[in-house]
Amino acid sequence: MDQLSQVIDKVSHDSAEHDPEISRVIQAGLNNMLDELIEDCGDIVGAMVSGADGIAWADRLRPELDRHRFAAMSSALLALADNLMRETNDGTPRNVMVESDAGNIFIMHAGDSLLLTVFTRAEANLGMPLAHARKTAEEIGALVIEA
Repeated sequence: MDQLSQVIDKVSHDSAEHDPEISRVIQAGLNNMLDELIEDCGDIVGAMVSGADGIAWADRLRPELDRHRFAAMSSALLALADNLMRETNDGTPRNVMVESDAGNIFIMHAGDSLLLTVFTRAEANLGMPLAHARKTAEEIGALVIEA
């Protein structure tokens, strides 16, 4: 586990030093989408968009959470799920879900090179947040293709 933690530390450090140089239009669009996602579904308490490379693009996270670290971990989890599915010839994962007593986390593809990570309340009815997250992931993918 120490090696994994060291890799996450390295990727999150690199992400912090090299924040993406994305256009202000895309950045504003992503921020608006995250705001709408959280406003539209009361069970969602945070969200972030990051690159498949582990670089954070936009977030609405609690202040004590390190956006770069979560971007790196989200990327690693979704890449692992992609590899698991590829090895079993079972397609591409729609999402990865981590469930705990304190809350849930969904990680899903948002276009070809981005991913969406969504944080929910523990008592959430998971269908609604998942539906809202999937819709937002599609919108993010479309925004990046248009830009």
